[in-house]
Amino acid sequence: MTDHDGPDDGHVLSAVLELADADDTLTDESTVLVLAALESEAELAAALRAGRDEGSVPRPPMPAQSTPPVGAFVTSIRVEGFRGIGPAAELTLHPSPGLTVVAGRNGSGKSSFSEALELALTGDSYRWSKRTAVWSEHWRNLRSRAAARIRIGLAEEGAGTTTVGVDWADGAGLGDRQVWVQRPGGRRESGTGGLGWSRPLELYRPILSYEELGGILQDGPSRLFDALDAILGIEQATDALQRLAAVAKELEAPAKAVKAERTALKKVLAGSADERAAQAHDQLRRHHPDLAAVEAVATGRQAVQPVGDLARLRALTRLTVPAQDEVRAGVTELRAAAAEFEALAADAAELAARRAALLRQALELHREHGDVPCPVCGGGTLDAAWHEETEAALAAASASSEAYGDAFRRLDLARDQARSLVREVGEPVAADRFALQAHAPALTAWHAWSRPAADDDELAARLDTEYDRLAAAYARLRDEASAVLSEHEDAWTPLAVRLATWVEQARSVQSDDPAREQVDAAHRFMRAAVDELRTREFDRLADRAREIWAALRHDSNVDLGAIRPKGQGNRRHIELVAEVDGEDAGALGVMSQGELHALALALFIPRATMPGSPFRFIVLDDPIQAMDPAKVDGLVRVLAELAVDRQVIVLSHDDRLTSAVRQLGVDARILELSRTAGSAVDVRPGKDPAQRHLDDAFAVARDGQVPADIALRVLPGLCRAAVEAAARDVYFAARFRAGASRVEVERVWQSALRTRQRLGLALSGDADMNLSSWRDRKHWRRTALGIVGSGAHDGLRSDPIGALRDVERLVQELRLP
Repeated sequence: MTDHDGPDDGHVLSAVLELADADDTLTDESTVLVLAALESEAELAAALRAGRDEGSVPRPPMPAQSTPPVGAFVTSIRVEGFRGIGPAAELTLHPSPGLTVVAGRNGSGKSSFSEALELALTGDSYRWSKRTAVWSEHWRNLRSRAAARIRIGLAEEGAGTTTVGVDWADGAGLGDRQVWVQRPGGRRESGTGGLGWSRPLELYRPILSYEELGGILQDGPSRLFDALDAILGIEQATDALQRLAAVAKELEAPAKAVKAERTALKKVLAGSADERAAQAHDQLRRHHPDLAAVEAVATGRQAVQPVGDLARLRALTRLTVPAQDEVRAGVTELRAAAAEFEALAADAAELAARRAALLRQALELHREHGDVPCPVCGGGTLDAAWHEETEAALAAASASSEAYGDAFRRLDLARDQARSLVREVGEPVAADRFALQAHAPALTAWHAWSRPAADDDELAARLDTEYDRLAAAYARLRDEASAVLSEHEDAWTPLAVRLATWVEQARSVQSDDPAREQVDAAHRFMRAAVDELRTREFDRLADRAREIWAALRHDSNVDLGAIRPKGQGNRRHIELVAEVDGEDAGALGVMSQGELHALALALFIPRATMPGSPFRFIVLDDPIQAMDPAKVDGLVRVLAELAVDRQVIVLSHDDRLTSAVRQLGVDARILELSRTAGSAVDVRPGKDPAQRHLDDAFAVARDGQVPADIALRVLPGLCRAAVEAAARDVYFAARFRAGASRVEVERVWQSALRTRQRLGLALSGDADMNLSSWRDRKHWRRTALGIVGSGAHDGLRSDPIGALRDVERLVQELRLP
């Protein structure tokens, strides 16, 4: 099984660009938004504000080489006055890859060490968070008078030994603690922020208690989804999706509000009797309303005003009658003109006019022909005397005719003015929808006022007698119409304001249509891209989980099938598919408690061992409680494989774990815990790999059933394994304490092929160290080196027990600090 190097930001960016290039429906503008969203929220906002040059899609910069996370091993856990530990007790660990089993019966204090580590690093304990308050209230050891404190030793690559401390004052509550970090040569820093582990602890939580092991599958479907999704390495893509979703929601909110208001307005307009409401409603019913037309209705600025009851009502408010003085003057003038005209006899005036015309003709005849007999009577003579008399008579007749004409014109003008006063008063056209009580009297008054008059006397009399009634009727109608119109406008005005506001909002939404369409397209693409990336990475994670499950499922007929992320939002979950004897079955429903715990481990381990994790350690507290022996063996094999490049710490009260370690021949350090009076916890080292090799060698040497020649050939190999195991522990621990890189330490160790080279690494860090001087200082060193050197090829040639004692002394010497 190998770790998969999950995608960093550069890989995510490249993968998204590849998907974008393959999507023919994605426009350049939407691609720009996708790239901006991948960068940051600010970049996306800037792209939305300013846009990009048309047709120009910026290519991403070459991704920077990702810096591997700084690794850390645990060197020690020291606890005092906390949980089940009274006086100070320390769990000393080798800060290097390898398996360490901390064994102890229930109540020995082993879980207190695990909880102390969890609290110091994460600030909480899963076990306490899922229990009643009494668990977090009774955290202080009741039998200890010492102050409660925790010290965690860490070997950080590139930094050396770092200490994380937690201190409580006397009487302080659990939350009233002082947490600090101190690096070599540095001052204490408050909190653990300096470690930079806040986010990694969420993603790659390296500590798993028995309670959390069960909770992985029981804390709700979304928790497992989030825990696994967070470690896929596609956070840049999921962040971009969230940014685009937020912008899409922000842009869609006004559009939804406009749509909702449009629906509400249509309902209100449909229930309004105002004809303007009908006009607006007609527009809002259309797929694409004419916003200018709706605005004109709302503001009353229509180019062509409608003719309807409302218009008629408004016209009634503008009804007018001539001024009383004007009417009185008109009546007086009409009567005076008529009287003057009547005073002149119509016939006399006409005769005078004719006689004047005849005389003018006679005068003209006389001027042209001189004295001649009268052409009319023949008896007189048209002479000079006649001419003079006739001129005088004609002048008098002309004056009389002018007076008559003036009187006629005066009467005609007075009559026109009187009729104009009548015509000036408009008919009060009924606004049928509005029942106006004053309308009928006003209409009657208008008819009386405006009907044709038989003569001037009747016209003058009507103006004189009907005016007051007309003026009063019109005043009452005008006042009533104004009141009704005001009431009507009061009802319409709020609706008009809503319409005008809606038009303004709709125009704003229209102006955002291009941006909204581009963001929606970018969001749809990014959602599909995240699904694709999630599926790719999840398949790799699922493969690793199935490998672990395969190792854990000994004697189980349940095989783990597909592990798929499903759903979105509140419906997100992980679909686990199982096969029972080759038949599909629901995973959780067909599994025993032990199988469920094994499945939880299969999901937890890949998460905790992702390449991006800075934690070179995994801590498992009581992982085998519900497992049968076959699954315990499988777990030990998995842990041994993890321990090749991880520090694996397992705390267990179950003897089956240590038995399985020994029976399977797995290299592991075993620490045994016991608790005595006063909550004093004793930590005793168990047998490490070097000691077990020595024990095996002594057992062979003392076993009379083993032929001597075989024993002499086998023993050097066991001795060599013991010395190299001790040297490896010494070298790895020293280098990791110094902050060396795990990769470099392992490379150097593997390149040292001979036992002497590995001893050189343990003694001085130099594989080419000349061991002669060191070897010759102690006689047993020379003997031991001979056994693990040439003896491994030629066999042992001396007393087995004595030779083994020399090798044992060499191993013990290597272990000394």
